[in-house]
Amino acid sequence: MKELAKTQAVYLVDAGDLFFKHPYVTQAKRELQLETARAILNAYNLMDCQVLNVGANDLGAGLEFITEMATTANFPFISANVTSAGSDVLLYEPSHIVKTHDMTLGFVGVSIGDRRLKEFDFKDPVESAKVAIAAIRDKVDLVFLLANVDDRTELELAQAIGDIDFLIRSKTGSLQRNPKEHNGVVVVRNGKQGKYAGALKIRRVDNITPMKNVSAQQKRIKFSQSRLLAMSKGLEDGKTLEEHYAKDEKRLLLIKRLRDEQANNESLIKKLKNSYYFDPMPLNEKVADTPEVAEVVAAFMPTKKASQHK
Repeated sequence: MKELAKTQAVYLVDAGDLFFKHPYVTQAKRELQLETARAILNAYNLMDCQVLNVGANDLGAGLEFITEMATTANFPFISANVTSAGSDVLLYEPSHIVKTHDMTLGFVGVSIGDRRLKEFDFKDPVESAKVAIAAIRDKVDLVFLLANVDDRTELELAQAIGDIDFLIRSKTGSLQRNPKEHNGVVVVRNGKQGKYAGALKIRRVDNITPMKNVSAQQKRIKFSQSRLLAMSKGLEDGKTLEEHYAKDEKRLLLIKRLRDEQANNESLIKKLKNSYYFDPMPLNEKVADTPEVAEVVAAFMPTKKASQHK
């Protein structure tokens, strides 16, 4: 995130189910699970998260705890359909607007909820999303629906609400590297349990031209770049690939094909006014934490290990 932010406008948002894996907290491991959730929140504060849609799993420790978390967060919690049990009053703002250097982004959140969450009620997510989106549609350039829902409700939302530009899913094990569209709504699925950080990259020149998905082209650009980089290892300083492989006709043909493919795809993307692509990045040991986040992890881990051995 920090590296991307050096050259691009980057906004971290979460579609829900951030704090817990299930919509309940087991009594035997309650303190550890709450401590883990607090550590996650501290990390999100440091990463300048913009907004969190409250998912069913986030409510697993009860109303008092999620209220504590919302108070501690440096960013807003939103939901257009979560209320306390027996009440029609929303617990959170239904939407949040973020103003960038050149666009205004609107975020609306909904969840299908869970019957095991006795302290909460959930209004109909489709109708709730309709109302919340209508309230901000003329104030923003793009609408993002953060949807903590199942497959059926995802489809209902896309079919019933035409004013959604991007529907970003949580509560799904599916990772779709190439986003699909339903009724003109771009659906982004990024898996679950923090295995991937999904970067949705958007270029918008006007508010008339339809958005074009260039995920396939970007994937081929990255492929060409990685192949050329691999062949460049061990080159003498100042020497080109063509010079290095001057006597290898097959390699020269491959280099030309890769360069041409990269150039053609880059040219195609530049010609488009409005485009987007999705880049899921695996969060493995190759991804280094920023020093601030690493401190949060280091402070939490000894306590976690001690708790596990009790």
